[in-house]
Amino acid sequence: MAAASEPIATPLRSSVLAPLGGAAITAFGVFVNAQAAVLIFAVFALAGAIARRVTPTSRAFSVRSRGVDIAVLGFLGLALALLGLTTPLG
Repeated sequence: MAAASEPIATPLRSSVLAPLGGAAITAFGVFVNAQAAVLIFAVFALAGAIARRVTPTSRAFSVRSRGVDIAVLGFLGLALALLGLTTPLG
């Protein structure tokens, strides 16, 4: 049983689950629907921007400023959404 002070998502779990999730979405795009996979990546990028905005500074691992992270993830999410909705993919 986990101790009460242990965080829910440890860095090791996150570093293993994030690439596996990306690979699963990529496989979904290859075998099922590329447009849906691009839109899923867009949603995750926008969710990352929102998560970075609401996470307290003391709990976030930050190399860049919060504003840069939010701007980059937001732009990436919007660009992926636009491309996913307007580009004919297979």
